[in-house]
Amino acid sequence: MLNTLKALLVLLTLTACTPHIEGLGKRTQVPDLDGDTFYVAQDGVRLPLRIWEPKEPAKAVLIGVHGFNDYGNFLTPGMETFLQDNAIKLITYDQRGFGKSATRGFWPGKEALVNDLANIIHLVHSRYEHLPLYVMGESMGGAVVVNTLTQVKPLPIEGAILSAPAVWGPSSWPWYQKATLYAMSYTMPWLTLSGGGIVQPTDHLENWKNWSLDPLVIRNTRVDAMWGVSWLMEDALNAAPDLDVPTLMLYGANDEVIPHKPTAQFVKKLPANVKVAYYPDGWHWLSRDHNGPTIWKDVVSWINTPTQSLTSGADQDARENF
Repeated sequence: MLNTLKALLVLLTLTACTPHIEGLGKRTQVPDLDGDTFYVAQDGVRLPLRIWEPKEPAKAVLIGVHGFNDYGNFLTPGMETFLQDNAIKLITYDQRGFGKSATRGFWPGKEALVNDLANIIHLVHSRYEHLPLYVMGESMGGAVVVNTLTQVKPLPIEGAILSAPAVWGPSSWPWYQKATLYAMSYTMPWLTLSGGGIVQPTDHLENWKNWSLDPLVIRNTRVDAMWGVSWLMEDALNAAPDLDVPTLMLYGANDEVIPHKPTAQFVKKLPANVKVAYYPDGWHWLSRDHNGPTIWKDVVSWINTPTQSLTSGADQDARENF
């Protein structure tokens, strides 16, 4: 009987745990850009900026939003230079909980991620109001973009690019996968797990190796961060019908990170204003693949002439692949 009571006490103690969300702090100031170095949020959180100036006067500005456990260098190597060569200014930032942010490793919550991107869009537009502004999100960054553009309206952008958007929400998981994450999130949210080597994000092995050795990349992920990003993906999936800004969505047939099935669910919900591109040789890190230059050219061609077919033709009958 005593052992049973002890076991029950342990169980009650464990189930008292909840996923930790950093969230937005108390509002202490007006959001601002500190030169070209930091975005300063309303709660004083400082997020590092990275800016790549074009080699000639800029014709457009692109804000880049990185994926889970990544940071603001996610479009390197290669795409940043291509954008510079094509008169497009690239601005990226480390999202809360990632890169050089002060809360690195802790899940910031959807509200904070959406709030930061919406503010950055407004601030960048104010600084470069004479230039068309676009936003590009990769993987989790794509989910942040979708949630932001469907929740905060209007935003002063000309369009969005979603590269392999993370839309693999729990509604598309088998029951045991959901049960496992739920149990771990409410018993051991502090536990860190490493997923290195489980899936291959790109066919460019040198880029993958350099990324895996980058000290700003998070390799051991808290369970509650996995919980948080899962529901961020679910919300992005459900928000698809409300994506009413001109959008280019990119997806590779070899993506091992975001499966085809939930991506197909997302595509089927998208309105007609979204142009879909499908790459038979593409992986998850489309811009960092060996075929990356094809993606770079398609992004620039869409920014320059969004109503015309992409340079590669990857948008021709692309929805039929879903």
